[in-house]
Formats: sequence, C-alpha cells, structure tokens
Amino acid sequence: MSHPGERYVAEAAARTQEVDELRGRARSIEITRLVLFVVGAVAGLLRNDVPVPAPLVVVVSVLALVGFAVLVVRHRAVRARLRRAEARRLLAQAGTHRRHRNWEGLATEYDDYGYEDPLLAPLAGTDERHPYLLDLDLFGPASVRGLMGPTPTAVGNRTLESWLVAPTSAEDIRRRHGAVRALAEAVDAREERTVEALLLRRMPEEEWQGFEAWLRGPAVFGDTAAVLPGWSRVVSWVMPALSLPLFALWSVGDTLPWWSWGGLWAVQFALTWVWSARLTPFLSGASRHSAGVRGHHALFRSWEQWPVDAPEIRSIVGRLSGGSGAAASEEIRSLERWLDAAESRASMIYHVVSPLVFWDVHVAWGLERWRRRAGANAPAWFEALGELEALSALATLAWDEPEWAAPTIVEGEAAFRAEGLGHPLIPREDRRVSDVALDPPGGFLLVTGSNMSGKSTLLRSIGLGAVLAQAGSVVCARSLELSPLRTFTSMRIRDSLTGGVSLFMAELLRLKALVDAADVEGEGPLLYLVDEVLQGTNSEERRIAARRIVAHLLGADAIGAVTTHDLALHDDPALDPASKKVHFRETVGAEGEKILTFDYVLRPGLATSRNALRLLEIVGLG
Repeated sequence: MSHPGERYVAEAAARTQEVDELRGRARSIEITRLVLFVVGAVAGLLRNDVPVPAPLVVVVSVLALVGFAVLVVRHRAVRARLRRAEARRLLAQAGTHRRHRNWEGLATEYDDYGYEDPLLAPLAGTDERHPYLLDLDLFGPASVRGLMGPTPTAVGNRTLESWLVAPTSAEDIRRRHGAVRALAEAVDAREERTVEALLLRRMPEEEWQGFEAWLRGPAVFGDTAAVLPGWSRVVSWVMPALSLPLFALWSVGDTLPWWSWGGLWAVQFALTWVWSARLTPFLSGASRHSAGVRGHHALFRSWEQWPVDAPEIRSIVGRLSGGSGAAASEEIRSLERWLDAAESRASMIYHVVSPLVFWDVHVAWGLERWRRRAGANAPAWFEALGELEALSALATLAWDEPEWAAPTIVEGEAAFRAEGLGHPLIPREDRRVSDVALDPPGGFLLVTGSNMSGKSTLLRSIGLGAVLAQAGSVVCARSLELSPLRTFTSMRIRDSLTGGVSLFMAELLRLKALVDAADVEGEGPLLYLVDEVLQGTNSEERRIAARRIVAHLLGADAIGAVTTHDLALHDDPALDPASKKVHFRETVGAEGEKILTFDYVLRPGLATSRNALRLLEIVGLG
C-alpha cells in the first residue's frame, strides 16, 4: 500500500484527467443530441415541403429523434460517472490539503464540490459552558475536525460530533479503535462508501428531525382519532373495481346506462375531494420530511456488502436489518418508491387519475404500512449508518497520519502518559513533541516559561490527545496510555460587554465550573488544563486564588496541568511537593539585537527567564 501523500497526489491526477474526459464527452453528447433534435423536428415539420420523397424524410426524422432519445439516456449515464469521478477527486485533493494543513485549500475544494459540513463552519454561538470546545479547536474552519474525512450525512455528522464532545466507557473506546483500525486498512472500500454518501443530497439536521417526527406520527387509518376510517381502504379497492369495468362496457356498447358508472364516479369524486383534503398534510409531510432519504438505499446497500471481515464493523453492519426481516437497503428503497408516488400529486395527470382509483388513499396506506413494518427500525438503521460514517472519518485521519499512535486504554486510577506528544494542527515539519506524564490524583504538572514559549500549546496537545483517544481516533504521539477521563479546560477566557461580565468575573465563573466538575462523583476522574489562573487581577490576589483552586483540585479525583508566569506559585508548602515542574525557554540575541527564538523543548524544573520587555523592544515599544 502506497504512502498516503503519494496516493493522494496520484489519485488526484488520475481523477482530474477522468473528470476532464467525461466533461468533454458530456459536452459532445449535448451538442450531438441538440443537432439530432433539430434535424428530427425540422424534418418532421417540413416533410412535404422538401424535394425529397416524404417517406424518406419521415424515416430521417424518426431516426434522428430516436438517436436523440438514446443520447438523453447516454448523457445521464455520463453525468453520473462524472459526478462520481468528481467525488473521488474531491477525496484525493482534500487529503492533500489535510496533510499539509492547507485550510483555505480544503475549504475551496469542499465549496467547489458543494459539500457543506456544519462542524467546519465558524463557531458562532458555541456554548461557552462546554468543558473544552472553545479551547481545543475541535470544530471550525481550521480545526481538528478538518483533519478527518467527510461525513456527508446528517447522522454521520451528529455521531462524530457527539463522540468528540463527551467521554465514554473504556469498552466503547476500544470498540471504536478496533473499527477504525479495520476501516483505515481498507482504503478503497472505505472511500467507495464515502463517495456513495457524497452523491446524496445532504439532509439538513432539521429535515432529519422532521423525518424522525414523521416516523413517530399518529396512525392514518383505523381508530376514531385517525385521519380516515378503516373502511376507506375497502372502498378504495371496491369502487374502482366496479366503476372502471362498467365504464369500459358502456364504451363498447349501449347495453348499460351511463348512470351505472356515472353514479359511482360521482361518489368517488366526492370522497376523493374529502379524503384528499384530510390526507394532504400527511402526504405533504412525508414528501417534505423524507426528501433527503431518497437515494440512501444505495449507501445502505454498499455498507451491507462490506467486503472486509472485521468483527467490529460486522457487528454494526448487522444492525442494518430489522423486525421485518428485510435489509435496510430494501426497506429504504421501498420507502423511496412510495415517496415518489406521493410526489406525483404535483403532476397534471394526477387530477384525472386520483378520483378514478383513490390514488391518495393507496399511497397513504402504502406509507402507513411501511411505517408500521419498518418505521420503528429506521432510526436504528440510520444510527448504525452514522456510526459507520463517523468511524470512516476517524479512519481517514488514521490513514493520513501513519506515524500517529493508537492509544492504549487502561482502567483504574486516572492516567495520562504520552511519548512524543504534539499538537495535531501544527504541520509535521514545524511540530515539536514532548514526553508528558501527568501525576496521579494528588499531584499536578506545573508548566512555566516565558511568553510565546509553548505552554498553551502543550496544554492543548494534552487535551486533544485525551479527546481524540476517547473518540476512537489515533493521536498525535508516538504512544499514549490513558484512562477514560472527563476533560475540562480553562484557557481562552473572554469578557462580555453585552453580558456585563468582566475578564476577572469570566475567569472566576469558568474556574467555579471547573471546581464543580471536579467535585462530581460517579462520572470518572477529571483531566483539568488551566492556562494562567486569574490573569484579570493583581499579582498577590492571583497567587492566593491560584493556590486555593489548585489545592482544591488536588483533593479531588483529578489529574492535570497548570501553566503560570508566577514563579512563586510553587512556594506554597502544600503545592510544592505535589507539583512536577517543567518549563520552556527562549534564546535571547546579543545586546542590541532584536532577536528572540524558541526551541519549544520541554525541560524539567522551573523557568528562570522572562521576555516581556524584550518583546516590547522587538515590536518597537521598548
């Protein structure tokens, strides 16, 4: 198997060539069918006005129009192949952009194809109360989410988000890692299913919720609260079975009076008018809320035919069947046919056919039978599909980053031990890695160093290692051993003018939430990452408050790291023995040189240097 970077480049070149060829072929077909249509139409209209035998002109016209019809079908097939080739090219080019951390290029590729992912959108309105979302760059245009493969369906997006924003059990984590490993190795099969998902119209979250509500909706036929009485189904079969043959007999002879069928039709038209008005909300709701389901049968079928015998994947694929005994792909295809029948209400012929055969009643009954037979199982099918798609996105990251490690999950006392830990968003050629081991509860990592030296980046690397590992992903490290942890960060604290919250108060509220989270019992140990405690107040009060907060965390079932500029924090006799001290340092240029360099190497002990005044000089404020 080739290297990911080489494979993406080769695949992008091959797919670009294929796209260009198919586009050229599609344009040729478009021009040819236009010519054939014009020839066929003109020849048919002018067959008696040209100095050529009329039968010959008719033959030419017919052949031209037949050729036109054949090319219409051919054009659809070429367009389908083109769309599939464009999807494959997107995966290859997006892979190259991900590996190079080219966020602008990645966004352009997605926009050009028409792929939208709400997890890659700017974080407007993000819940600031979440334990770590704002601090770890999980979502947004330049984020960890961007390093993963696409999740084209709403359920895949929702599943991946849920795995990244909340911890889970050690058993679930191990199961996810096994599935990710199997998917990462089956590159072609995984990408084939991603392409199948990209070919679907994206189903917005609101539409998906509407579909779920439609599945749970009240019955249409039967009881007194139903839309139609149960006997309406009998009438919808019996009356057309009588009126249509009577009309046919009347048409071929005069033995039957017109009112024999006319009276039945009058009743049918009246019932159709009443029943259709009642059924319109149900049928329109089915079309509106289920529109995004169309085409999903092909995606379900592709997963049902997963070729690699991996038990972690087989267990999920096995859920793509339900109480009816039919596979999810078959049931979804059946639903698609009934939805197409419901959509026919928009055609002109519907208004003629519907009263004669009670079309709305039959369609509504078909949809109702489907809900009774498969509706209860459909959410589980889509839930399984969401898991497969989320795992596929994580497997793409595992394939893209072969140097990254699959973490080892341990149970028991809280643990986080990493070798070669780095920040995943930093390009590999610029990334610096560190060995980090957090002390068990009762101890903490004290990180010191000057401005811009790498303290905050280290905390984010720890947090992302914990979050990604528990989501089921590989991590940016040579190795990582950790227990299931609840992560809580306090880093990017912001004031709020509209909310009347100062920076100091915002910091206090965040730290109060952290302390409360540490005090929660029965939910597992906490991993806390605190960057500069209470910057919004004076030095002496900051020292006192920081000591109290850290001392409280040391008494909880928690492990973590704290960064500080305050080199006196370790002087507290209760904190000094509990802290493992590490630091970053900088290199200052010779006297008069405005040079300040960092090697981002984590070293034992406390930092002893400061660089604020030198930074003032470098920017011209010294």
